[in-house]
Amino acid sequence: MKFTKYEKYGDYHWRQYEQGHGYKIHADKVKNWVKEKKVLDVGAGDGLITYLLGAKGIDNEPTGVMLAQKRGANVVLGDAYSLPNEEFEAVTMIDVLEHLEFPDKALQEAGRVAEYLYVTTPVKGKRKGRFHYQEWTSKELNELVEKNGFMLQEMEIVEPPANTIYAKFKRIT
Repeated sequence: MKFTKYEKYGDYHWRQYEQGHGYKIHADKVKNWVKEKKVLDVGAGDGLITYLLGAKGIDNEPTGVMLAQKRGANVVLGDAYSLPNEEFEAVTMIDVLEHLEFPDKALQEAGRVAEYLYVTTPVKGKRKGRFHYQEWTSKELNELVEKNGFMLQEMEIVEPPANTIYAKFKRIT
């Protein structure tokens, strides 16, 4: 499934953030939540979260990468199934897992390169996007991530209007 939002809407996360849209609350929450310094932002898109975290980002959508770089975010072309051979303190997948056809493979890759994993994803059935392969309840998300080598550290569900699960996991060593 080809993700076309950046081709169609440009750097829409940046615009929503600058206009004080509800996305600003989400982005600032992530910025204040992630404490680690060496972070890989997987599925960085137009690079807003990557930029706010001072992270390195990867995305498989060339238009998103170009938009991120124009905004000064450190984002390169890559994908969740083959992460860079570097060590990171944390991997973030902010509104990304639901877009992946093979989430298990991406989670295993995250565990290969980082000790901590931060995931945000819509609550199953609350705001299904046309680019979503699948969604999870909080219990299903925890089971998915745990079977791929992580243990839940904290989880919060933010109900309307966001309907988002925020979960932090630690790699089981």
